[in-house]
Amino acid sequence: MSALAVALAGSRRLRLDTEQLPANCGVARASSVDTRAVGRLDTKVVRLVAGVLSVCASAAAQPTGALPDASPTANPSAAPPASPPPPALTAATPAPAPPLAPQQANPVSVGTASWSERYQHARERLLAGDFQSAEQELSDLAQVAPGPIERSLAVELAHLARTWRSRGLVFVRNKDLGDASIKARAVDERSTDEIAVLYLNSVVYGLGTGGWLAVQTEPDSAAGYILPSLALGGASAGAVAILDSGRPLRYGVPQSIVSGMYVGLSEGLVWTFWNQSRTDRQDEWSGKTVATLIWGSATAGAIVGGAIGSTSGTTPGRASFIGSAALWGGLVAGMGVAALHEENYAQDDAALLGAGIGMNAGVVGALLAAGPVSPSIARVRFLDLGGIAGGLVFGGLYISAAGDGSDARAALGLTSLGIASGLGTAWFLTESLEPDRGADSASSNRSGEIATAIAPTRGGFVLRMSGWL
Repeated sequence: MSALAVALAGSRRLRLDTEQLPANCGVARASSVDTRAVGRLDTKVVRLVAGVLSVCASAAAQPTGALPDASPTANPSAAPPASPPPPALTAATPAPAPPLAPQQANPVSVGTASWSERYQHARERLLAGDFQSAEQELSDLAQVAPGPIERSLAVELAHLARTWRSRGLVFVRNKDLGDASIKARAVDERSTDEIAVLYLNSVVYGLGTGGWLAVQTEPDSAAGYILPSLALGGASAGAVAILDSGRPLRYGVPQSIVSGMYVGLSEGLVWTFWNQSRTDRQDEWSGKTVATLIWGSATAGAIVGGAIGSTSGTTPGRASFIGSAALWGGLVAGMGVAALHEENYAQDDAALLGAGIGMNAGVVGALLAAGPVSPSIARVRFLDLGGIAGGLVFGGLYISAAGDGSDARAALGLTSLGIASGLGTAWFLTESLEPDRGADSASSNRSGEIATAIAPTRGGFVLRMSGWL
């Protein structure tokens, strides 16, 4: 009791706030006692205050109904030094408050130690990539969590495991990936294979540009042909390095540039040769004009291909698919028309015209089909292999069987048929290959997913929402 008396005397004014006391405690909120009067109270008053506090503590532990209002209205200036306390509060010193009753455990939850062991096992399943087992175990743990924080943690990880399982994801070590296309797709950046192909073809373009320059300048020495070509080959590779500096080129853009260059080159060759074959010799274009048209169409094709790939997005498979469609469409149509046309002076004109039309038809068809089909680069290579094999088998078998009596039109027709058959067979056999949707596949899988979580905090809770719209 002496410690309580010292605490009362040490403050200038003691305020008993009933907000910290149970509702059935009869101490008024605004009542106060001047320390000067408290200093003159005898030990009975000290016992009185201690009794009031004990009664309030007992009422907080085991409420038994409201106590009668026993808070006196104190007047420090008029109160005598030895004024006896009210009889209602001096009857006897209250007994010490009984201990608080122990809190009952939640019968649904499990022990914290047991729950932690099960949680660690489920977490190990998640880290091992067994998303289905992890989802089931974490969902079960959320039902028997010992507290709200543990329940929120289990729910979050269960949602994560369910999301990864639904997307068909797997864990692969970064060193095992190397520079695979899956890593390039994830960040929408070209792979090392793509940029290597672009560097190689940029050197080819530079050498071709050197040849075009030699035709225009007509040098009188070998150095005039070779040195400019070497310099332009190096300059083309340097231009690629500049384009790829800073942020690398987008996924599929290098292949789009290469395919565009070869489609443009094919267009220049076919239409230039078609014009030369249908006109008289005196009306034919000069060598400089032909070289300019071929080089210009290849340059325009590379620029258009790069622009479409950068703005609209593409994949190496789609870009290569368009280039292959242009090549095979021109060959099949050109050889087919030549096989059907009679052998005369107009046969080559018709064949080149058919090749030009077939090539452009292949480009248009591939542009329409590339998005829905979205073949991988591997599937395009298998298609190319099928076209080559079909043409060689059909044409080679006919020439071998016919011997010296083989007919050119029949050989062209069978070769064209063999190419078409090989392409169709390869298309059918490669249907099971996984398509390459590019960088947009990740965002499309996440579209519309909204995850919610509730976490308890002091005095309330926090609602969190995350996802992709």
